[in-house]
Amino acid sequence: MTTILSSAAVFVGLMLVLRTMGKRELSEMTAFELVMLFVIGDIVAEAVISEDTSLVGALVATATFAVLTVLLSWLSYRWPRSRPVIEGVPCLVVVDGVPDADVMRRERVTVDDLAEAARAQGIRDLAEIRLGLLEPNGSFSFFERSGR
Repeated sequence: MTTILSSAAVFVGLMLVLRTMGKRELSEMTAFELVMLFVIGDIVAEAVISEDTSLVGALVATATFAVLTVLLSWLSYRWPRSRPVIEGVPCLVVVDGVPDADVMRRERVTVDDLAEAARAQGIRDLAEIRLGLLEPNGSFSFFERSGR
């Protein structure tokens, strides 16, 4: 029972930490951020299993994380009002070709990040963008002025 409770506590803590870290995709993480995720994983493993280093303890902790993940997914599906808390909300980062500096600062996105994502979608200039969104999963969605 202790493993289940500590797993649940760590799960909630990780969710908060990852939400605080921002909406960066794995491919956009710096080397330091990636190393930090591995270190967090090791710390979490130690905290969850604590003194119980048995296979059963590890399986119980893993099962607890899996059940909580499915539960959050189900809650998000069943109660749409919970989605912003569980999954996050998209952020408007570009309006009529002008990047929103406040949103970009809060989400730690640079103009270079925007330009790179736009180029990847075939948009040469930010001025061509009517609306640009930073999605909850860290990807960008752009809507061009031409309606494309």
